[in-house]
Order: sequence, then C-alpha cells, then structure tokens
Amino acid sequence: MYFSQKKLSPQFIEQLKKYVYDIVGHLIDVYKKLPCGLPEYIYQEALDITLSENGVPHKKEYKHNPEFNGKRLESYLKMDFIVERECGNIIIECKAIDKLGDKERHQIFSYMIGSQFPIGILVNFGTYPQAQIEKYYFDRQDGSITPF
Repeated sequence: MYFSQKKLSPQFIEQLKKYVYDIVGHLIDVYKKLPCGLPEYIYQEALDITLSENGVPHKKEYKHNPEFNGKRLESYLKMDFIVERECGNIIIECKAIDKLGDKERHQIFSYMIGSQFPIGILVNFGTYPQAQIEKYYFDRQDGSITPF
C-alpha cells in the first residue's frame, strides 16, 4: 500500500491547504446547492460549471498515458478532473456513494502515482449532512502518499 503515516510539517500542511483552498470551497458550494443522493455525473457536471464560472483552469475527464520503463503507454488513466496549477496539477475524483473506502482511495492513489501529480482530492457527494472530502499529497521522492 502506498499510504504513508509519516508526518508532514505544520508549515507544509498550511501551504498545501492554501494550494487547494479554493477548490475545496467549490466542492462545498456544489454540495450545498445540490441535494444528497443524485448520481455522480450530476455533481461532476455542476463542478465543471462552477470551476469554469470561477476561472479555475481545469480539464474534465482528463486522460493521462502513464509511462512504463521509459515508454509512454497507449492505455490511459481517466481522471474526473485535473486542476492545472503551476506547482503541480491537482486531481479531483468525485463519488456519490454511502461512504468512501479503500477501493476509492486506491483509485486516486493510483492516479497520483501514474500521473506524478502531487495533490489528490477525493470527494464524496453521497454523504449527509456534508460532503466527505479527503486530500492527499504524493511525495515523488519516496513514492509515499500522505493525507493532509
């Protein structure tokens, strides 16, 4: 498993939180405006509109071809969203289920490792009374993934 229990410094955690602050705000906004229990694709479409209206550079259903032994694969990872940031793209994976589990976490971890994007946000719009939002940092140096 790629999940790490290592501790990130408080200063670094604050930097990461600032880096994703506006995105989390947009996720919460979508959740507040749409009732719990809708299909995942409804939330994805609403998030796409919200990000566009707020000038957040992003791509929906982003396809990334990972590398293996220095060669780009024809197969691809299909991520719900990436938000393009100068210091590294952010993956957003949307769900509308009862509760996030290891399967959903492993999915976003695989996307982070396969794409080498440093931040992953896993959001579950299917929970009440608030969306379940998990944020992860991928350390390219040691390959570990740490929640923040």
